Amino acid sequence: MKEEFKKQLNQILEELKERIKTIRGHKLSLGFLENIEISLYGSKLLLKSLCLISQLDPLTFRLDPFDPNSLKEIEKAIEQRKLSLTISRDKNSLIIRFPDLTEEMKREILKSLNSLKEETRIRGRLLRDEYAKKLKLKKDDMPEDLFYRTKEDLDKEIDRFNQQVDDIFLSKEKEILG
Repeated sequence: MKEEFKKQLNQILEELKERIKTIRGHKLSLGFLENIEISLYGSKLLLKSLCLISQLDPLTFRLDPFDPNSLKEIEKAIEQRKLSLTISRDKNSLIIRFPDLTEEMKREILKSLNSLKEETRIRGRLLRDEYAKKLKLKKDDMPEDLFYRTKEDLDKEIDRFNQQVDDIFLSKEKEILG
């Protein structure tokens, strides 16, 4: 029971890490662009499967499509995302330049990051509550000390989980503030 609980908490943490990659920081990573969905060839594809993405500097990327004919669709899809960026063409590639973060943009990003942190913590607490209910149902079938020890272990795991969420948040906050 405890191992399954830990596994599900770790899964929530991994989802948080993936979502945080898509939140813009002071310096951008490839993860910020590569998972943008593009409608092409009658289906939705990730940008990373359509082109080679290289980072020229912390705020500038170069996209070299594997199929040069898809350049226009890729450009249009990125513009529709309203990411406050500048796109220019360079032969068969796109140069994408992001502006520096303003103080207002940083506040907005931190606000959405705080919401994500709280949402993640709530998911962890709900999971703990679910496991606590399961444990109470088994209370009559186990020794009392094992019941309380397991309950205590669940609480320790959720404390560890919350600390990891805070660490991830603080790391991203530091990145955003530069």
